[in-house]
Amino acid sequence: MENIYNAIKKDIKSHPDVTSSILGLVPEWKRSQFIILSEIISAYLSTCPLLTHERKLNLGVTISAITLQRFFETDYHVKTHNDLRFIKTLDKICLFLGKIDLNNYIHDRVHKIDEIETDTLHVDHIEKSLILNFCKSQFEALIDLPKISINRISRFVYLESPLTERIRVAMEEKRKNNLVIVTENNRSNYEVFGMTKISDDGKLKVIKTQEFWNLLFIDGDQNTYIANHLNTQFYFIKRFGEEWKIWDNFNPDYGQILKIK
Repeated sequence: MENIYNAIKKDIKSHPDVTSSILGLVPEWKRSQFIILSEIISAYLSTCPLLTHERKLNLGVTISAITLQRFFETDYHVKTHNDLRFIKTLDKICLFLGKIDLNNYIHDRVHKIDEIETDTLHVDHIEKSLILNFCKSQFEALIDLPKISINRISRFVYLESPLTERIRVAMEEKRKNNLVIVTENNRSNYEVFGMTKISDDGKLKVIKTQEFWNLLFIDGDQNTYIANHLNTQFYFIKRFGEEWKIWDNFNPDYGQILKIK
């Protein structure tokens, strides 16, 4: 995700509304420049054709100079990435860049990369097994609720990774809400398909998948909660020494699944 954030910063600086303003004449931005940038982006959002009335209420149509300055000057951090308010800020910035949201920005950017990749980038058996086994271990961890165990997951994901932390938080949230998964008659299920390797530099692999997760949860009062999600996900697989494991992934619906209740 750090590469995505850096790309967003670059695209903001090259945006026509920015380059045609006084900001285009200033190589290094400080407080006063971010105030101007805030005004430019907020003015665009107020009349943005991609923003429906409902999304305006949810996201807002302004973005503060302080928020923008923090985004540009602060290094990528896992906790910031997991902050829903920060994700909404990125959604607003991506609207300014002509995209529907952050997910749409990532999809289009990766698609551009995909177009120039050679035919030699194929998902091999080890990479495919790693992702499929990770998804299986996630599903099995849901079945174990209210017990929380990430032992299976840790075979495929680095324990110190941001993805591990997000999984732990999601499990704690579900346990707090007394949610258990319903698996009778295959009521809850998932499918992974359309696996494509986006890049591979020998140390980091990026693999795109299409996934469908159909989950039914029930709480202590017998209330039911359904999560149906078909989306594109991106897995970042890192090598430490001779070992390959999943380091992170981008799942645009993770927050929605987490907050079913």
